Amino acid sequence: MKRKVLAALLTLTIAGASLAGCSGGKTGETTTAAQTQAETKAETKAEAKETAKESIAEVKENGGKEHYKFGFAATTMNNPFFHAIQEAIEEVVDENGDELIVIDAQNDAQKQISMVEDLLTQGIDLLFLCPIDSASIKSSLEQCGKAGVPVVNFDTDVYDVDLVNTIIVSDNYYAGELVAEDMMKKLPEGSKVCILTSPSAEACIKRQNGFKDKADGYFKIVSEIDGKGDTATSLGIAEDVLQGNPDLGAFYAINDPSAIGCVQALESQKKTDVLVYGVDGQPMGKQAISEGTMEATAAQSPINIGKESVAAAYKILSGESVEKNILVPTFLIDKNNVTEYGLDGWQ
Repeated sequence: MKRKVLAALLTLTIAGASLAGCSGGKTGETTTAAQTQAETKAETKAEAKETAKESIAEVKENGGKEHYKFGFAATTMNNPFFHAIQEAIEEVVDENGDELIVIDAQNDAQKQISMVEDLLTQGIDLLFLCPIDSASIKSSLEQCGKAGVPVVNFDTDVYDVDLVNTIIVSDNYYAGELVAEDMMKKLPEGSKVCILTSPSAEACIKRQNGFKDKADGYFKIVSEIDGKGDTATSLGIAEDVLQGNPDLGAFYAINDPSAIGCVQALESQKKTDVLVYGVDGQPMGKQAISEGTMEATAAQSPINIGKESVAAAYKILSGESVEKNILVPTFLIDKNNVTEYGLDGWQ
């Protein structure tokens, strides 16, 4: 398949290499978990192909184009989560001999708008989009509408939902509820909690609100700070929060990279009595859970998000109707079940 990546992915390659080969627990348990995960991943990809196959056939029967060109715009390709979604989509696109053009705006909202415009000039037939800023991306959505290019919105909802064909996201609100529920079992009422947010992303706002609504005043939230979903940024913030709140009970980070920043801050200050929760189920998060430095993560399945997205894309191109909102389930991973999901890949 012809694939154009319009930004250097060296950082991602290095990150992937550093995550590969992670292990934990007994050798037999780890091997079994890895085998189970590999089998599940293979089954999921097979399902993705099968789900899209009927729609692809309809596209051809209805006089559709021989080959399609898709655009893929995530927030940053330095995040392995989006790489996993890309791979799940690419598997089906590649199977059909179509083209996927991947752009990397590296968390720069204005850059993403500009790069989507460039995708439109390249003649894409459909855009897979995860917005960096759910509001400002409106101009890009309007351009897609004028060009007659459908939009499959994945992972993070846009604000202007009428401008996209379908929204395929994790149940982010429930992810926040899962974290709050588990944390309330482990900390007494009134415990201090710091939330590391990412207010420009609708998905992260839902994770934050789900947590706060479920906790319903149980905790004393000492701060809600934008960690930008980034390990280095969150590390600095967490260090400052710990200085001002030596009796902090827990960090709740809206993704695993932010949670790892909190873990690193605790390690640098040699503190072991503060719980750390994340959202994602990334390999790095699962590894930290297996090592006991992170309490739990509300896990997503990027493979299933990709599967649902590519199936919807071919349905749209074939003229079929698709559901406006598709929620992909989230679930809690902690020390009791982490080996079931494997430490070196996604569920």
